[in-house]
Amino acid sequence: MGIELIPAAFVAQELTQKIILATHDLENEWFFYDGAFNSSVNIESSINTWANENHVAVYNKEIMFYFEGQWTRPLDIISAFRTINFSKRHSQLFIRALLKYLEYLFIHRGCKAFNWTVAIQNESAKRQYDKIVTEYCGRVVGIRHYSQKSYTGKISDSCLYEVTKEDFFELKNRGFAKRPQLS
Repeated sequence: MGIELIPAAFVAQELTQKIILATHDLENEWFFYDGAFNSSVNIESSINTWANENHVAVYNKEIMFYFEGQWTRPLDIISAFRTINFSKRHSQLFIRALLKYLEYLFIHRGCKAFNWTVAIQNESAKRQYDKIVTEYCGRVVGIRHYSQKSYTGKISDSCLYEVTKEDFFELKNRGFAKRPQLS
């Protein structure tokens, strides 16, 4: 069975419960950098794909990952992104799910560029994103200083990443070399 990508609004109640439970895990302190999670804003309105592209990746009928993207219109770019990994043991599955999310954005939604940041102190996420841009597609754009504060009060620089539509199609045209199957 493969990874299924579905709009977060379709599983809002279950996802809300998972996110609330995730607040108890200190590893997620950088996901909740804004200090709060408001399900009525974050999930229920996410069906509006003009402003948001909030999806979950489901594997074996379990929500594994949540992707929260925000459009900058009319540029057709995702300029704000954050994700939460509910399954710490599945890094290859996360990469497959993220690539499936990018495929959806670039092919089905007409996205031109996908931009995101990660707190440098969020070491496991930074390692994963570095691997993605090194082995699959995208690039490190730079460092933003004193740019993010975790809910525990830590302040971190952030690494800025981007993947363009051209990057993604180059990866797709070379047969997704080094990439796990998207099914």
